[in-house]
Amino acid sequence: MLPVERQQKISDILAENGIVLVSRLAEQFGVSELTIRRDLDQMEGNRLLKRTHGGAKILRNMNAEPDYLQKAAKFADEKRHIALRAAELIEDNDIVMVNSGTTASAVLRAIIESGRTVTIITNNVDVFNYPDVEGKCTIIMTGGVYRPRSRSLSGSLATSHLEGMFANKAFIGVDGISEDAGLTTPIYEESVVSGMMVKHTSGKVYVITTHNKIGVTSNYRIARLDDVHGIITDKEGAEYFRTDSNLKAEILEA
Repeated sequence: MLPVERQQKISDILAENGIVLVSRLAEQFGVSELTIRRDLDQMEGNRLLKRTHGGAKILRNMNAEPDYLQKAAKFADEKRHIALRAAELIEDNDIVMVNSGTTASAVLRAIIESGRTVTIITNNVDVFNYPDVEGKCTIIMTGGVYRPRSRSLSGSLATSHLEGMFANKAFIGVDGISEDAGLTTPIYEESVVSGMMVKHTSGKVYVITTHNKIGVTSNYRIARLDDVHGIITDKEGAEYFRTDSNLKAEILEA
């Protein structure tokens, strides 16, 4: 395979996954890691990607809110496993903040179905789709203006209610996560609500994300990575963080 053909395939993989690792690409293409590094260096010179210690990430900004149903269908199995891993961290009598988004919705379902006695504070209206058949969950909605595009509540009503609420765990979904920008989202109202959830959590804050969000920077910051205690992600995301970052947060593979 010619280098230009290999680099085009690497670009295709990046477009789908957002990140690549040298070791995996070398195995996939049957070439040396040195060859892959040369490919990535050349592609970085052409502004096609950004090199990292063990691989590369796509140069991508998310300036517009993606369609909710399309998001829900993408990486559905990974989100379900992330949700189940998050639910394993729940203990009886926890008070938990969960924000909006498709991964957060999966986490809400897993927590409710876990059978734990827990209080959930959320702005995610998908919580009503998961009946608490055992009656062990107390659901507190933030209130606020309903945003059908994200199936969430936001605005001053949401934040004013959160001012008087505190949790001992939080699970925060994101549209982008990077070491430079931190946790980001394309919608200002969402960033304010999610950011307040982070600030009003006295215990551990967990980011819940599939690998395609890594390296993405969106318009508005939710929180810095220093505010995060753990990142719950899929296999590819966990491998990337362990290989290519200096994060202090615990990496939890789902």
